[in-house]
Amino acid sequence: MSRRRQAASSRPLRLLLAVGAVVLAGVIAFLVTVNRTAVPGAAPSASHPPVVRVVAPSPTLSLDDIARAHLDGTVTIEALGSNDEGLGTGWLLDAKGDFVTNAHVVQGQLSVRIRARNGSSHVGAVMGIDRDLDIAVIRSRDGFAGTPLTPFKGTVNDFPISVVALASSNATGHGDITDERVTRVESTVPVTGDTTTGQPPTTTEYHDMLVLDGLPIYPGNSGGPVLDAQGRVVGIVTLASKSLPEGYAIQMNRVIAELTTFAAR
Repeated sequence: MSRRRQAASSRPLRLLLAVGAVVLAGVIAFLVTVNRTAVPGAAPSASHPPVVRVVAPSPTLSLDDIARAHLDGTVTIEALGSNDEGLGTGWLLDAKGDFVTNAHVVQGQLSVRIRARNGSSHVGAVMGIDRDLDIAVIRSRDGFAGTPLTPFKGTVNDFPISVVALASSNATGHGDITDERVTRVESTVPVTGDTTTGQPPTTTEYHDMLVLDGLPIYPGNSGGPVLDAQGRVVGIVTLASKSLPEGYAIQMNRVIAELTTFAAR
């Protein structure tokens, strides 16, 4: 009788131990699962790879990139006389089809035409001219589909700065993008007129000109824009030295008010 009682009491004990083992295994499995999912830095499972976001750096445009983006707003100015033709560069000032160039490109000529980079030709009308400052505004009579360039109305005073001069290759006979540096402002630049006419040459003085130091500036560059690293027009190419590898540009802030007045007509 005592043997039966002992055997009967051992069965619940074994059952209790087995149930306890199952419960303990479940608790351990739960803790392992929690640790894998909740602990920062835990290794991800093979079935759920980590999501990696790659942030690309912002592209930085070079001056040549900026120049190419603004070339469509640069044109050839064809000034037609009775016996000759003068060629210069112009750049788009506004959505009406007004172009900026130098006065010496168009003064004294009978008619003016604007030739776009795609070869289209437009009759031009002189909206205003200032011979002393050597600026002019020419309007395309049939409008012009293009993006105007942005004039810089501030003062360039941090030298040297890298810039790029745009031109019509038809006018210069050379490339239409010229890398330059503005090295200083020249207070007075005297220019002597033609000495081959037999008459005493005249001398004209230009004032507060940006000095361009870099690749050669050619006669057809006259009127072309000088762009800074933000794509703004800081100057208008006007002169080139005959003795030094330098060019000169009118500061944009000196003439923008008058150019805007011409274009408002």
